[in-house]
Amino acid sequence: MNPILWGFLHRSAVLKLPDRKREIYQFIESKENQLEEIAINEEQFIQLLCEKSPFKEAADHFSLHISYIKGLMDEAQAEIDQVIEERCNRMKWIDCTEMMKYAKGRKDNQWAFIFVS
Repeated sequence: MNPILWGFLHRSAVLKLPDRKREIYQFIESKENQLEEIAINEEQFIQLLCEKSPFKEAADHFSLHISYIKGLMDEAQAEIDQVIEERCNRMKWIDCTEMMKYAKGRKDNQWAFIFVS
C-alpha cells in the first residue's frame, strides 16, 4: 500500500479511538517518534526504547499501572488495524488517466487514479 495512503488511513483510525485511549496511544506514539529521531540505527532505537520506555512514561504520566497501559495499547492497535482493514476492503480505485488527458489536453504517460472509500 502507498505509504501516504496508509498514513492517512492510520491517522483517521486513531481519531476514531475513544478519547482516553486515543490520548494514551498518541502520547506513546509521540514518545516513540522522538526516540526514533535521535537514534542513529535500529539497535540504538531498541536500546532507547528499553532505557526510556514510552509505556513507563505513559504509566507515570497518566497515573496508571504499566500492565493496564500495555493492554490498552494492544486494544487500540487491534481497533486501528480493524478500521484500516475494513476501509481497504471497501476501497475502490478508479482509473481517471484518459479523462485527465482529455481534460488537460495532455499526451504524456502519467497515470491518474482516485480512490473512494
